[in-house]
Formats: sequence, structure tokens, C-alpha cells
Amino acid sequence: MSPVQAMERSYSALKQMLREGRYAPGARLEANRLADELGVSMTPVRDVLHRLVGERLVEASSGEGFHVPRLSEAGLRDLYEWHSALILIAVRTTRVEEERRSDEIPATLADAAQWTFEQIASGAPNREVRAAVASASDRLHPFRMIEHKVLEPIIGELDELTIRSPGQAPAIRRYHLRRMRAVAELLEVQRAEQSTRL
Repeated sequence: MSPVQAMERSYSALKQMLREGRYAPGARLEANRLADELGVSMTPVRDVLHRLVGERLVEASSGEGFHVPRLSEAGLRDLYEWHSALILIAVRTTRVEEERRSDEIPATLADAAQWTFEQIASGAPNREVRAAVASASDRLHPFRMIEHKVLEPIIGELDELTIRSPGQAPAIRRYHLRRMRAVAELLEVQRAEQSTRL
């Protein structure tokens, strides 16, 4: 396997593990252990960890190495607020309504949320907005995986977000405000699930 292939494979695998919440918030990410787990050398893993720091999926601190970010209630609320603002910018700046389809059916509600927001953002002409939506979505993914445990019912909630109408922006805002009000419960469920995995 070439160094580029090893890095890309490591990046995809580690990013997916972080998105799925496989590592607890605050968990140390040791390059040598990850390299063994992924079947690659430490060099691409270190490069990937630095890349993921840039994407804010991993944090690095001097002397303590790499670790999974630990969000506070205020931090998670800010992240939902940021995502809401980005999606509203995308809606406001979309010029041409294109038919956007996918042959893939999202497997989970978390995947459906990501897909929905990617579709909304894809209409924005600004690439920075699209990239920021993708980044915020990656960081929210572990919480989207548990939202249904706190916010029932949520089936059908995403449907109204994609309809271009005067009600679209208020629906997007309601979606995010509902989650912002539930950050304490979401963090509690996340902690409980992580403790059962240990």
C-alpha cells in the first residue's frame, strides 16, 4: 500500500470511528495503538491526527498528545447554533433550485440528517459555507446518533427542512432550537452510553 493510500484509508477509518462516537470524549488517541488497529505505520496515523485537529474532530495539547474533544453544554449549544446559522446562510444564498437525489437511502436518522443538510448546503454558491456545514455535521454526528433517545418523536422532522417555502427558515430554526434546549440530556445519554462501552 502506498503512503497516500495508507493515509487516506487511515483518515476515512479514523474519521468514521470518531463520527460514530467510538471513543469517549476526552479519550486519548495514541498513534501507535491506532496504527496497530488500522494496520498501518504510525506516520500516516500521526498525519491523519493532525488533519483531524484541523477539522476539530480531534484536539491536541502540548505534552498530552491527541484526544477526543469534550464538549460542555455551552459548547454543544454553540455547535448547534453555528450549524443553524450556516444552514440558514445556505438557504438564503441558494440561487438555483436543483433536483438533488441520491441512490443511497440513509441507514440511520443521523445519516438522514447529514444527508439532508448536505443537500441544503449544496445549493449555496459559497464553497466555504458548504465546507463549514460538512465540518459541523461531522462534529454533531455522535449526538445525532442519540437524539432519538431524547427528542422523540423525530421521524419526519427532516422532511419540512428541504421544502423551499417561506416556512423553511423557521422550520430549520425550530429544528436546531429543539436540540439546543436538550443539550444537557444529550450529553447525559452520551456519558451513559460511553460508560457501558468501557
